Amino acid sequence: MTPHQIVAVALRLVAIWLGMQALGYVAWFFWGKGSQPPDYAYLTFMLALNVVIIPALWFFPRTIAWKLLPSDDVQPRPPVTADTWLALGCTLIGLWTLTTTVPQIVYHLLVLNSMLSEGDRSWSWVHWSLLHDVVQLAIAAWLVLGAKGVGKIFQWAQYAGTRKDL
Repeated sequence: MTPHQIVAVALRLVAIWLGMQALGYVAWFFWGKGSQPPDYAYLTFMLALNVVIIPALWFFPRTIAWKLLPSDDVQPRPPVTADTWLALGCTLIGLWTLTTTVPQIVYHLLVLNSMLSEGDRSWSWVHWSLLHDVVQLAIAAWLVLGAKGVGKIFQWAQYAGTRKDL
């Protein structure tokens, strides 16, 4: 794959991610969070921005890739093995999970500290949230540091139930 093709695939993945995030804006129109009504001007702007950006990223990723990368290096690279792509994907998913989990842990620790200092005894939900966050942190660390183990599990699942003597 050329670098332009790799960037084009990445842009399509970003378009999918933005589409999933835009669903949250649609949900806000019907069910605003908390007791305050949602800010419809902001939501309309963000939804309109997504409606413009997502199709552009989906239908014109190669054009954007050509604008982002210099065109002097268009030679195809040697093929990369599937194990390398799996390790790269696991590392990226692990980093993404890490970047979302660490702030959650800090937040839940601050909430727990605040509740304990005020003498509030209804903090059992914070313990479960912290347990969830620690499990997420462990999975993220495993994905970042041990992608080969994920590859072995993937291969085991792929060939489970097949006879070994064939």
